[in-house]
Amino acid sequence: MEAKYKIGDKVWYATTRTVQKTMPCSECFGKKHLIVILGDDSQVPIPCVSCDFRDENSFGYDSYPHGYVHYYEFEAKAKEVVISKVEMDANHVEYRFDGGYCMDEDRAFDTEQEAIQKAAELAAKHNEEEQAKIYRKEKHNRTWAWNLHYHRDCIKRAERDLAYHTAKAYYAKTQVKEEKKVLA
Repeated sequence: MEAKYKIGDKVWYATTRTVQKTMPCSECFGKKHLIVILGDDSQVPIPCVSCDFRDENSFGYDSYPHGYVHYYEFEAKAKEVVISKVEMDANHVEYRFDGGYCMDEDRAFDTEQEAIQKAAELAAKHNEEEQAKIYRKEKHNRTWAWNLHYHRDCIKRAERDLAYHTAKAYYAKTQVKEEKKVLA
């Protein structure tokens, strides 16, 4: 196998770059909640966990449904580079440029237009893969029913805690009044 380009040649590198975008959530359709119908036919709204930002991009208290999901779209890009090294084996040619970056021979072109065309094909393929990720749940082992049960249980516990602490605070308030009477 012979390399098409040699060290020192200027070529156009077909590549892509990613841009973060948003779209309405596929679960709640931007409403930020879902309605669950219980066994007694009552309806309970629950926060949407599909557009909840509790993931690696979360910062501080930014973990509540937003009605949209993030995704990345790939855009075509061509970059002119100077080949600094050529590596070959029996059926593969790889070019190095700009301090160690590398590209396969099928991404090196004589003209910018050819590189953009190849980059557009690569971007389209990456975009298809990225769109497929949007419609998958982050945690496949959890159902909506589990989610509802868990959060309703948390609400019941919080209500019990609220009642307990309210009673304690009220009792403490009456004791403060009693202390004031004794001190007076």
